[in-house]
Amino acid sequence: MEEEADRMFEERALPHLVQSLGALQCIVQAALSGGRSIEELDVARVQQQVEVASKEVELSVGQAQEVCEQLDAACEKATAQHGQLSQQCREQAAALQDLQTKVQQLESEREAANNRLQVATVSFRQAEDTLRSARAKVGEKQTGRDVGIGLSFLLPCVGIPMAVAFEKERQLSKCQEAVASDDRSQLRADISKEEKLLAHVGAQLPELQTQARGLEQQLQDGRTAEEQLQGQRRELAQRQERLRTSCHALTSLQGKLAALKAQSRHLYSMGPLLPFLEEAILQSLLLPPQPPFTQPGVQRVLGDLKVLLPRVKELHLSQDTSDYLK
Repeated sequence: MEEEADRMFEERALPHLVQSLGALQCIVQAALSGGRSIEELDVARVQQQVEVASKEVELSVGQAQEVCEQLDAACEKATAQHGQLSQQCREQAAALQDLQTKVQQLESEREAANNRLQVATVSFRQAEDTLRSARAKVGEKQTGRDVGIGLSFLLPCVGIPMAVAFEKERQLSKCQEAVASDDRSQLRADISKEEKLLAHVGAQLPELQTQARGLEQQLQDGRTAEEQLQGQRRELAQRQERLRTSCHALTSLQGKLAALKAQSRHLYSMGPLLPFLEEAILQSLLLPPQPPFTQPGVQRVLGDLKVLLPRVKELHLSQDTSDYLK
């Protein structure tokens, strides 16, 4: 929009300005070539040119204001877009932070579960060894008891105490076997639990990591777009200020030409018109020496008016102060 605004200003406002300045130049030339009296002055032509100068600058101001309003709307739109994009980036950054936190938590959970699984696996192996040892002892004690029972028929005094002692030891070993079996079962359940947790984390983590990478790329793209839009906003604001300054300058010139038009309605002599004519020329020369007023057509007419201005001042100073508008 920024380059288009310059083009629109040049195409729509400057032609009217050139027509207005050209008419102003014609008025100056009429004043310089005509005499003081009404008979020597082509009043109708002067009034016509004054009308053209005033009307054309009015049209120029109108077109310039329309362009500025469109540029204002573009600036407001860019500001709103920048605000929305900034909000979107903030939301994406927050979502990415949450996602990265979840990823870190899952990674920590996976590491902890893996460590617990390793410990449980080692403990399970030890429990297996303990259970085998306990079962072996149970078998040994049962064999000793059975031998004692057999001897009790031959040597009751030896066999019976032997059988009783081995039975006690068998019962103790049986209890140790049960404890070892329970420990093994619990460790097997722990291993199964950790394996399920690892499988669950393993299924979630890649998806979350993919989402995080995608969101990170979106955030990076969003911030790049935000920076570009911020640059566009700065350019728009600079162009907006420049065209607003141009529009204000045109409005000031419009005021001077409106005063010139009012003074020319009952024209009997150029004398009373000269101060207004001089002010209009001076105001035209105050148009900012920057685009769009650097356009060759504008500069050419302004150059001509600048050359004519000393002669207008000289004529003004030499004019008979007794000439008035009735």
